[in-house]
Amino acid sequence: MMYQSLRNLFHWRNVLFAACLLPAGCGDKEAAKPTPPPKKVEVVEAKFMSFRPSFEVPAVVEAVETAQIFPLVASRILYQNISPGKYFRQGEELVRLDPYPFETKVATAESSIAEAMSNYEQAKANFIRARNLRPQGYISAKDFDTAKSAMQAAEAQLNTAQTSLYQAKQDLSHTSIVAPFSGRVGHPNYAVGDFFILPNSVPITQLVKVDPVYVLAHIGQKAYNEFYSAVEKLKQQGRAIPNMELYIVLPGDTVYPFKGEFFSWDATAAATRGTVAARVLFHNPDGLLLPEENVTLHGKLLEEVQRIVIPQKAVSQDQQGHFVYLLDKENKVKRANIEVGMRIGPNWAVPKGLKVGDRVLVEGLQKVSPGDEVEVTPVEIKQFEEQTPPSLRPPPHSLREQLRREREAFQEYQKSSMEVNQGNQPGDVYMPEDIGK
Repeated sequence: MMYQSLRNLFHWRNVLFAACLLPAGCGDKEAAKPTPPPKKVEVVEAKFMSFRPSFEVPAVVEAVETAQIFPLVASRILYQNISPGKYFRQGEELVRLDPYPFETKVATAESSIAEAMSNYEQAKANFIRARNLRPQGYISAKDFDTAKSAMQAAEAQLNTAQTSLYQAKQDLSHTSIVAPFSGRVGHPNYAVGDFFILPNSVPITQLVKVDPVYVLAHIGQKAYNEFYSAVEKLKQQGRAIPNMELYIVLPGDTVYPFKGEFFSWDATAAATRGTVAARVLFHNPDGLLLPEENVTLHGKLLEEVQRIVIPQKAVSQDQQGHFVYLLDKENKVKRANIEVGMRIGPNWAVPKGLKVGDRVLVEGLQKVSPGDEVEVTPVEIKQFEEQTPPSLRPPPHSLREQLRREREAFQEYQKSSMEVNQGNQPGDVYMPEDIGK
């Protein structure tokens, strides 16, 4: 009996001892969990960096001027000097139409003027005679009015004849079709002997100006607005607008040897694309750049600027915009909303949201959250400077000034041609070699 009682006592003591080994036994406190080690991240220090802002955008070559060559009069094509790709200087003859019908009209108009002039001189003399006799009462008021009306009718007839002659001379001059500007022609759509009928929707050929050419690029409206804001700020500060070095890269990564000259922004934006078109002039003496050719436009400021810069991989984006993770003094993570500016290779300029000395996470962003304590490994921001091709050279002269001079020259050519046509007098003989003069 005593032996049984001792066995029971030992049994319950063992049970109690085992229970004390369980988490719920021997007290109400749970055993403490081990603290996980801090997460490892890489951090850069935001700082000012000097660089030359640059950009790279797809672009397309565009002709400065393209003309569909249409005759202004209907006639048979006498001869044409057109072969595909041939270069013509401004004012050189492209096509000659048969001038005979128009020479005939000029001769007829000159005869009409001679007849009208004779009638006018006679009517004028009769009127002067009637005006001198009227005060003495030698002619009646009715005869005086008749003489005056006859002179006025003769003068109107003369004016009509002169207008007809002017139009006939203009039509005759249009039988010689010249290049309105220097450029290359396309394939002719007619042959010698064809009769060109007006109106007609098919031109004789197309003339394309090949030197200089535009390179057309579409710039985002945000970048466009930032550009003009910066320009306005510089003007208010009395500072000059920094110059831009512009060049293009052709398909196959061939760098075009001439630098470009900025020409203009388009007057309107492309709403569907959210862009504004910019045009840059390029010297194209050998016609290497062809209209509709795809190229890449590069631009870089000639002056350096300073901005706070961080790596692009440090920047995230959500519905609130761009943001980064920073570290406070206790190496705890916190979020900072920022505004990003221009890209500088693998880096991004930050105009708002950061100050010099801020520690920015660049690696390990996916495994941390605001408030986390982390283990820091400092890294350096990689300096990046896109190298400008060393072989670039500027155009031999101002391309904008070249366009201005060429347009003025053609205006003078048109003006002199018109003055010659107006200066011809009745009785002048038009020879075939005079056409277009």
